[in-house]
Amino acid sequence: MLRKGRFAVMDGKEYELFSSQRQYYLKSTNILDLANGFAAWPGKKDVFMKKINTKDLEDAYEVFPYVIVSSHRFMVEAVNYQTGMVTLVTSNPFVQGKMNVKPYRVDEYVIECPIVELKIEEERIPILDFENEHPFSYEPIKEVK
Repeated sequence: MLRKGRFAVMDGKEYELFSSQRQYYLKSTNILDLANGFAAWPGKKDVFMKKINTKDLEDAYEVFPYVIVSSHRFMVEAVNYQTGMVTLVTSNPFVQGKMNVKPYRVDEYVIECPIVELKIEEERIPILDFENEHPFSYEPIKEVK
């Protein structure tokens, strides 16, 4: 399953994160989360949501799936599980002529590849004030005189 979008960790569990009208919500498909304050999503079966305060989160980040093809980085735009093909997008103009890419949006190029030939990786970008929390301690930069 391809992970793409915003996620948050609360009580040690990862959930999809979304917002509406300046309010944040967690999304779950696990019925057991009803015991953890989640409620049925109006009009959707087997989908649950919980209104949250971002201060109660342990972590929050946006996930961007990507692959490296012929030494070029491509973002994963979509996966068609029926055909087994992955749509990849890059804004790198140097892929033209080296690969069979096609123009996509403004200054972007697209290519489709079989999923079995790719190693999909994730980049996690911290969000919601978790940007300043680093897992490593950093030494202050010393001024050079």
